[in-house]
Amino acid sequence: MEDLTVELVEVIHNRVMEEEKGDSRVLSEANLLQMVFHANLIPECMPRAAFTFYSLCAYPAFRGGNTGTALAVTEWMLASGGYRISGKKTGIMALAEGILAFITDPEEVEQWLRNNTRESVPR
Repeated sequence: MEDLTVELVEVIHNRVMEEEKGDSRVLSEANLLQMVFHANLIPECMPRAAFTFYSLCAYPAFRGGNTGTALAVTEWMLASGGYRISGKKTGIMALAEGILAFITDPEEVEQWLRNNTRESVPR
């Protein structure tokens, strides 16, 4: 599994913003740096991806598109660990709404990922 970098998150965010025609400017570089630093301290793929998704939703780093970027970065992390989200993404987007409403915690995101991901290449 590859380490996350600020530059990679910004590249992914810019792609998301091109599609959404949104504001790609950084809102809080501190939030972005802290999220990347702490994510890279987590050695396992699922908890790292869950933490990253939660953090980008709860502590916005960008002016717009934080939820879309959170999902795209999470998918990148999972792919780098050999996984992919299987099925509909409506569940994780509902969790994003719960994060914004302060009713969803990182453990719920991790559980959703564990229940809704599969290995990219079955062994």
